[in-house]
Amino acid sequence: MAAATVLSCLAAALRAEPPKLEALFPAGGRAGSSFVLAASGRVEEGARLWTETPGIHFVPTGKKREWQATVEAGVPAGLYLVHAANADGASAPRWFSVGTLPEVAEVEPNNEAGHGMPIEKLPVCVNARLEQSGDVDGFKVKLAAGQAMAGLVEAYSLGSPVDVMLHILDPGGIRVHTASDGRSLDPEFVFKAEKSGEHTVQIAGFAHPPQANVAFTAGATVVYRLHLSTGPVVTRIHPPAIAAAGKTTVTLSGIGLDPRKLAHSIDAPAGAQPGEVIQVVVPGALQPLQVLVSESAPQQEKEPNNERDKATPVKAGVVAGKITGREDSDRFSIEMKKGEKLQASVWAKRLGLPLDAALTIEDPQGKVLASIADAGDEADPAASWTAAVDGPHQIVVRDQFNLGEEDGHYALEIGPARPGFTATLADAKALVIERGKSASLKVTVKLLNGFKDPLTARVSGLPAGMHAPEVAVPEKGGEVEIKLHAAANAPAGGALTRVELWGKSEPARVTPASAAIRGEDKRGTTLRDDTNAVWTQVR
Repeated sequence: MAAATVLSCLAAALRAEPPKLEALFPAGGRAGSSFVLAASGRVEEGARLWTETPGIHFVPTGKKREWQATVEAGVPAGLYLVHAANADGASAPRWFSVGTLPEVAEVEPNNEAGHGMPIEKLPVCVNARLEQSGDVDGFKVKLAAGQAMAGLVEAYSLGSPVDVMLHILDPGGIRVHTASDGRSLDPEFVFKAEKSGEHTVQIAGFAHPPQANVAFTAGATVVYRLHLSTGPVVTRIHPPAIAAAGKTTVTLSGIGLDPRKLAHSIDAPAGAQPGEVIQVVVPGALQPLQVLVSESAPQQEKEPNNERDKATPVKAGVVAGKITGREDSDRFSIEMKKGEKLQASVWAKRLGLPLDAALTIEDPQGKVLASIADAGDEADPAASWTAAVDGPHQIVVRDQFNLGEEDGHYALEIGPARPGFTATLADAKALVIERGKSASLKVTVKLLNGFKDPLTARVSGLPAGMHAPEVAVPEKGGEVEIKLHAAANAPAGGALTRVELWGKSEPARVTPASAAIRGEDKRGTTLRDDTNAVWTQVR
């Protein structure tokens, strides 16, 4: 008996730890391609890479921490999550980017002035990393005078611990453009060359989270993807909102676009719900664009509308607008009855748009009822108010810092506060359950604006041999604990599991609970900042 106990303890001591996946290189690929990918971190023999997406495959090559990655042609562009898993659990997720441009790998050395890596043809996506302390990568691109080039960097958005700075040097080596933060810490830019000749795109970065040492950071995990194109490139669509059903016609803007072909039709995906943010893949865009889903076709502002007597009349719904200069402000007039309650929400930062908006509500006499800039944890402002008198109330949108963004697009949602709820998982950590034992998943449900539909929490995607009884959500919301049970004879294995909130009304409303995956060091937004899947494993 003592010998058996000793053997059991030795087996437990020899048990491997779950993998720790710190980086993938390259951290993405073009749809329809296959390439060798390496992993950094504690990813030992026997670990596998697992993604939520059926069209992305990782097959071990037989070499340490190396896989053959294949991205099927039909996989849409965007960010996807990858876990490393072994018999004892799974890593936190890492980001994998699927793109549409031809891809090349960085060729070192390229960090000395005048010796950047030549880029023979655009468009291109360069897969690279800052490997040595103080590293500054350079890429040489030939541009004609007056020619525009658009670009963006994926680094922070891939989970790299870096705040990237991008500079462009002209043929004489003079710095003529700098880009740092875009919608997150990753730079985005449009640059127009004043001189013909070879320009150098330089990439360097500081550690994120910030450190006392201000030297340029580097290391195996400091990976990035540099997207460059001289066009045609779509950088924005207007309106940044589409109807929940049918087609919505939007206007494209960017560089090198045919002025006769700026109208583009977008089909709403099946199941799109008003108030939801979705991604749309627009031909020519370097990344998917995000749009707000509207009940019906968005209304449009009518310029000039920056004075009270010129306000654009609107009804409840979504209105599309654009701030175009330092002095510009957009006014909208909506008729209200005494006692009527409305809410106005600006959607800009949440859609990856640069406008830092401020919102003001005025009564029919011009009295300010509310003035909001940032709304708590949200980057975009929202305001609720009750009409004290009958008449036209005005909603004013402006740039809160009067910077006069030339592409200050936004969507303004107006109407009664929509009943709903949020469902939040405490974290996205992998959950490992021993055979014959149980564990819990906890989700916090917050009911909004008088939401009354009874909700039930259910779990889907459990590994074989595991079950979880559904749990009714309390009438007032709050924390819900779901017990997961592994059978004594359950086979070893893991899967991505989701907690779903089911409504009782018809048609049944099904909403997955989500968990933030960027933590307290989150800066801005990216195409993928949360997950609704938790790795659950039987051991």
